[in-house]
Amino acid sequence: MSDANTQKHDGFIAGEVEKRLTVARRTPTPPLPEKLSIEVNNSCNHRCYFCQNPVMSRRRVVMDDAMVERVLREGYAAGIRTVSFYSGGEPFLNRRLPHYVSAAKTLGYDYVYLSSNGGRATSSRIIPTLEAGLDSLKFSINAGDRATYAKVHGLDEFEDVMANVARVAEYRATKGRPRKLFVSFVETKDNAHTFAALEARVGPLVDEVVAYPFVVIGTPLKRREEMEAAGRMPIGYDDTDKSVDWNKLRLRLPCYQLWSYLNVTAEGYLSACCSDYNNDLVVGNLHQMSLTEAWHSPEFQELRRQHFAGRIENTLCHGCIKQRYEPYQPINEHLKTAERTAPSDAEFAALQAARARS
Repeated sequence: MSDANTQKHDGFIAGEVEKRLTVARRTPTPPLPEKLSIEVNNSCNHRCYFCQNPVMSRRRVVMDDAMVERVLREGYAAGIRTVSFYSGGEPFLNRRLPHYVSAAKTLGYDYVYLSSNGGRATSSRIIPTLEAGLDSLKFSINAGDRATYAKVHGLDEFEDVMANVARVAEYRATKGRPRKLFVSFVETKDNAHTFAALEARVGPLVDEVVAYPFVVIGTPLKRREEMEAAGRMPIGYDDTDKSVDWNKLRLRLPCYQLWSYLNVTAEGYLSACCSDYNNDLVVGNLHQMSLTEAWHSPEFQELRRQHFAGRIENTLCHGCIKQRYEPYQPINEHLKTAERTAPSDAEFAALQAARARS
């Protein structure tokens, strides 16, 4: 697999990726990044064979309303003006998504965006979310024909997704929203031959079609034999092309994510990685601390120092950087399965006051 597809893209998405991959100011206690990512749902209606979501052990939940709204307020107060409502799951599966988009725009966020597979389950919520003020929508479409799509996504919804792309493009032509419309494609050995067909079909409808080279980020994929036994197409570390420029940047130390990504999980935790599907890199519990406190938590500071020193053994990061399975321990074992709803504003204020007095 070559990097020909990714190299020819120099548009908005590619620019944003490059900016985050080359972030500066790398200290143990950096300022908050310019973007906040809120995982309003961690389930997905598709089973893409390169994705860890279908095989994660984490409990599948939607984020509590109070937590979403509190994180939005804290992020805005801290000067963040860009927010995304997705991470490990399909955001449209949360029926409150239009409300969250509206809340973000009401607060004053300049750029609100998300990424979706655009399948049947999302269809009824797309237009209400656009009407709520969504600034940018990216469809994740990882094949250019129906047969390959069914193999890669695990569902035969290619034509449904194409119809939804066309519907959003038509809506934008008449309403002027969303401001930006994209399609992304994770390139693997099994679908690379279909990228040109996808680009030809959706290219005239969207602002940019970008191909990301496959790489195993964060949570390990199941071993090939386990995937085959489960009836899934096998893919793994051996399929990562380390010669691709983007992969070279993504697989170096210190990892860009620890400075560029503010990832709030559906449970209300702060994770150091956007692909931490099992909460192995949770560095702060937002039920007990503020967004800024979690960003500067002792656990996060220590992880950043380990990255500086190149000593990341026994962390999830080790296998990711090496692109092979390595044994590891969660940073906060007790937060992997902890369940609790978000505290009210009064409860949180009381907790913060108690912490200040101690």
